[in-house]
Amino acid sequence: MRATLDGMWWILRTGSQWNQLPERFGKSNSVYRQHLRWARSGMWEFVLGKLAEEGSDGSIRSVDATHIKAHQDACRHRSAPESQGLGKTKGGRNTKLHAVVDSLGKLLNIKVLPGNEHEVKSAAEVLGEDLDGAIINGDKGYVSAELAAQILEAGGVPNIPPKKGAADPLPYHTELGKLRHVVENFFCRIKRSRRVATRYDRLTCTYLAFVILSALDD
Repeated sequence: MRATLDGMWWILRTGSQWNQLPERFGKSNSVYRQHLRWARSGMWEFVLGKLAEEGSDGSIRSVDATHIKAHQDACRHRSAPESQGLGKTKGGRNTKLHAVVDSLGKLLNIKVLPGNEHEVKSAAEVLGEDLDGAIINGDKGYVSAELAAQILEAGGVPNIPPKKGAADPLPYHTELGKLRHVVENFFCRIKRSRRVATRYDRLTCTYLAFVILSALDD
């Protein structure tokens, strides 16, 4: 099992094709099938959830999204691209990672979206239903009366800079807002893994598994 996990790490870091996996990790097809089984079972999301519950500082949470270029190999499937988190933009097919981290930059939750979908649509889902007094930092892309109401209803406090000329803006604390850089730093760290920085996986679940695996190594 250790060799199988090490093989997944190797693919994650190098971005190589599965058939290029060195023999010391076992048969490439066997390692891939184990990766696929775990990804489909939701095991990595379960592990992430448990770790987020145990050692995170959720008093201040920062939410943001980043675009990921999709390789042509990721687009070769029969289902609709949007069903696998692939959207069409001016630069071609791409995907988007939507994440929330704690004050230390530790991942709390993450979701794969089509690249052309606005993150405000899934912000409430990514943040969760129990915010318990947490301050929620976001950029101007999260300005939404509906989202602010959902955050307040979940027990959180939205700290989102208002758009210029807003008629009735919510209070915004500039110094707390500066702490939002932790989520941007998080994206920079996980993109050091080649298999995250460019999406080669056709299935959302297998790509998300690599993203979470990279975050756990952070």
